Amino acid sequence: MGHVAARRLALLGRVVRNQYPCRPHSTVGLGWKPRVNYAAHTQQLRAITGTHAPNWKQSRSFSDDSTGAENGEDAQLGTYSEADHEHAVISTFDLFSIGIGPSSSHTVGPMRAGNIFVADLKEAGLLHKVHKIRIAIYGSLALTGEGHMTPSALLLGLESADVESVDTSYVPSRFAQIKKEKKLYLGHGLADGKGKEIDFDYERDFKWEWGRKLPLHSNGMRFTVFDSEGILLATNDLFSVGGGFVVNGALSKASNSPPAGQTTGVGQPESKELQIENTGGPADLAENMFYKEIRRADAAGDRRTGSEIKPLESSGESAALVDAQSTRPPVGSGAVDSIPNTTETGAQTPRYPFRDGESLLALCNKYNLTIAQLVYENEKSHGYTDEEIHEKLFRIWDVMDQSILEGVQAPLDSTLPGSLKLHRRAPGLYKRLTRGLYPSSQNLTAPDAQRQLSSGDQSSASATTGLQPAEAAKSATMALSRKSLHGKRGPPRVHGSVYHPIMPSPPRRTALPAMDYLTVYAIAVNETNAAGGRIVTAPTNGAAGIIPSVLKYTVEFISDDPDRDILTFLLTAAAIGMLYKRGATISAAEGGCMAEVGVACSMAAGAFAACMGASPETIEQAAEIGIEHNLGLTCDPIGGLVQAPCIERNALGAVKAISSANLALSSIAGTQKVSLDDAIRAMRLTAQGMRNEFKETSLSGLATSVPLNIPVSVPDC
Repeated sequence: MGHVAARRLALLGRVVRNQYPCRPHSTVGLGWKPRVNYAAHTQQLRAITGTHAPNWKQSRSFSDDSTGAENGEDAQLGTYSEADHEHAVISTFDLFSIGIGPSSSHTVGPMRAGNIFVADLKEAGLLHKVHKIRIAIYGSLALTGEGHMTPSALLLGLESADVESVDTSYVPSRFAQIKKEKKLYLGHGLADGKGKEIDFDYERDFKWEWGRKLPLHSNGMRFTVFDSEGILLATNDLFSVGGGFVVNGALSKASNSPPAGQTTGVGQPESKELQIENTGGPADLAENMFYKEIRRADAAGDRRTGSEIKPLESSGESAALVDAQSTRPPVGSGAVDSIPNTTETGAQTPRYPFRDGESLLALCNKYNLTIAQLVYENEKSHGYTDEEIHEKLFRIWDVMDQSILEGVQAPLDSTLPGSLKLHRRAPGLYKRLTRGLYPSSQNLTAPDAQRQLSSGDQSSASATTGLQPAEAAKSATMALSRKSLHGKRGPPRVHGSVYHPIMPSPPRRTALPAMDYLTVYAIAVNETNAAGGRIVTAPTNGAAGIIPSVLKYTVEFISDDPDRDILTFLLTAAAIGMLYKRGATISAAEGGCMAEVGVACSMAAGAFAACMGASPETIEQAAEIGIEHNLGLTCDPIGGLVQAPCIERNALGAVKAISSANLALSSIAGTQKVSLDDAIRAMRLTAQGMRNEFKETSLSGLATSVPLNIPVSVPDC
């Protein structure tokens, strides 16, 4: 298409947008969905451009995407949209998923994207033909990807490594091996073992598009594969939209008989316009942002078919939504499992679909359910049994708890990986906090202590001292305690003159045990995350410490029934997280840190209130307070690392979550002037108005104000 025709087409786009008003996408920054029937405008397009209009359903046209971004038109060009009347329900086990650090959008998402691309190649019968691959990352992924370990995660994903089970120590070692040997084994981890080893030069085949952004989202990745003759086989653009979710528009493969002169080889630049076939996929690109399966066929049925609940026209949305469910039997009746809720296509849908906080509260009041109970019933609608739901939730909690344990048991005075060389603080804070307790106050880690007090050590102690095993263990513990007391404390150092009329204050600190425990738990998780350890995306990695911290404190110091409260906490937090994913965003590349720490704080506040016996209205109020005072929080990581200010923000977010819940519990439910839905709308508007420099790009704020001379990925020009 010539330049004149392209300009005419752009003019038509503006005319269409003016004639057919757009409604903003519910997820910030991901584009607009024009209410346009493209087929009906085919003749008008031909008349304006003088060219043959493309078949919108059969082909996609990839052109140079930098122009739209430079003109600020990337939002209008995108087709990534979620219907305004679609429900918010997703699975708890998609919102809370197990992965590796340090970032859900820059590490977990890219690893999952690599898996998806290889799986699509295999299903299309192209994997065995691949000889070369080119990878390009755009926008925020390029600007902070190196510090977020994006390249290693992406390449391991192309080798089909499972983000939930991969050995965290294997990732950096395998990444170094790929760069050294210049070999990449596509699909190495596939179940059938039918992968393909290819040549891969990291410096040549991995491109950092610092100054460009794909239209649909800032976290864009483009995969392109070629055969042995350098002929393009297939390409795809995938987008990591936060929380480990990946949008896959569908693999597009080259036509069997490409037009003469349009062949794109490995050694040739990409043509400005390449016509390719769409091999199928979701009708709406937003569909697959609600599940994390690698293959679409494995996802929940209603998300594959784009099922909807009827739009609610009047102001009584909640009542209309509840009335639509009124024919269903109450929970606990024998008919619950025998009457599945299905769409016209037969795909199962959630038993209690809600789209906002108002409809969620209405459903809870209509059926006399707590928020956790309602989410639990929806999980059963997804096909999970009671045993599977319990097993999965306790598995999530176990990983959370282990990430805290790993953080507090790290060596004292050790540093986190990366150019910032940030010192770990969780081990020292935990040692101070547990001073005087046995045996956690010692430098010795739990496994080492257990080994020293094991039968072998006990038997040797008995042989040398004549003590019984129990006495030997007690003696060993006392010896460790005496060892820690050998270093005597000197007089405290005081800054300031002691001869001045105003005497300097002696060093001291207040004792706030709740705050101290929340702080050390959150810091421990995020230091584990920053080191690339295994954590739970809750709902993102950058904010992964808040929910585990508050839940750990609840279980250890408040709960009289931990099993009940773990289920209540996680299911309630999941419901609140669904509202943010549907109504705003959980991606820092779209909404800054308020989309991560702010959302996690809100989720934890509501979940803590639920464990304290609060009503659904009070839970909603606690969640609203949690996000209201995080609006506008920027994401400006120093050096592109998920360390400063991310780790401390999680600690403060955990404390703020408890404060938000206590404030709501001390208030009269329903008297607040700002609802959770109002706050979510405000968050969406705030994210839209926020400058891109403060959306996980490390281009402003703390990232550029701290004079540490840290080399970053983007050149200084």
